Amino acid sequence: MRSGSRIVLPVLLASTLAGAAFAQETAASGEPAVETPPAPVTVTAAPSKDEVTVGETFSIDLKADGPPGTTYRFAAGASEDDIELRTPEPEADAPAPDPATHRYEAEVYALGEVEIPPIPVRYRLPDGADGEVDTEPIVLKVGTLLPRDAEEQKLADIRGPEPVGIGRAFWLATIAGLLLVAGLVTWLMRRRRKESAAQAIPVPETPPDVEALAALTALAASGLVEARAFREFYIRLTAIAKRYLERRLDAPVLEMTTTETVAFLRDRAHGSDLLRVMRDLAQAADHIKFARGQGLAEAAEAHLAAVRALVPALEARLRPPAPETPEEGKAA
Repeated sequence: MRSGSRIVLPVLLASTLAGAAFAQETAASGEPAVETPPAPVTVTAAPSKDEVTVGETFSIDLKADGPPGTTYRFAAGASEDDIELRTPEPEADAPAPDPATHRYEAEVYALGEVEIPPIPVRYRLPDGADGEVDTEPIVLKVGTLLPRDAEEQKLADIRGPEPVGIGRAFWLATIAGLLLVAGLVTWLMRRRRKESAAQAIPVPETPPDVEALAALTALAASGLVEARAFREFYIRLTAIAKRYLERRLDAPVLEMTTTETVAFLRDRAHGSDLLRVMRDLAQAADHIKFARGQGLAEAAEAHLAAVRALVPALEARLRPPAPETPEEGKAA
């Protein structure tokens, strides 16, 4: 989950039903209907695309229209199960934006026709009166990451092997290799006859949680945060978290993209507890690696602490319950 305040999306169903009932009663009584005065402020929302793919970043531009002198307050962002909105960081040399406009970066993690609910905007009129107005819902078509053309989804044809001429040098090298292998096999067999039949003690494999906590301790002591080497820090932290989940959940998490990891955790029994931590970590890592953003030491320490807390929490959930003692059975 990215940082930013959550937008509270108001529910207008009750007020709509009440307005409809009032209109029916007025029509039945024969009294003239009272027209509701229009809101002094309106806000429109325009997405940069009508069709996007899962996890694709696109923008939504809000534009408010009200009396001169009206001030507006836009929320920093929002996070739902399948929809995320965030305010991008302003560029250093960018001119000051219009106070009546606001831009969000958005991502959708669902397929089909997805509706982004109304986005509320607070305002203050020149006379000091405060209010709130909502945008209209936005309907998007969300597709997969596969090519639309079925032909493009097929594997490309592979050219057959080219014929290779075999000469005398090839046969000489082959014979020499066979003689070398035969000599090596003979030496190994003689060595085994001389060695005792005692079996070597197998070395136990390090448990996933022990390995992850040791790697996190080494990362904390590496000095990368103090040196502001945030790119290398987030690469190592993401690898530690994904390797732990791969070993603990027995899934190829290291090979998954951010979108695939989010979808995988959403379907797991305990994935909801891990989803926010991994999504927030992936977004911070992508911001540092690709957007060349300037990370903060406090944020890096917070992400390290979140991954460190994730390990024992998942171990506790996956640990089988302790058997009931005779005393506990009698007490029950």
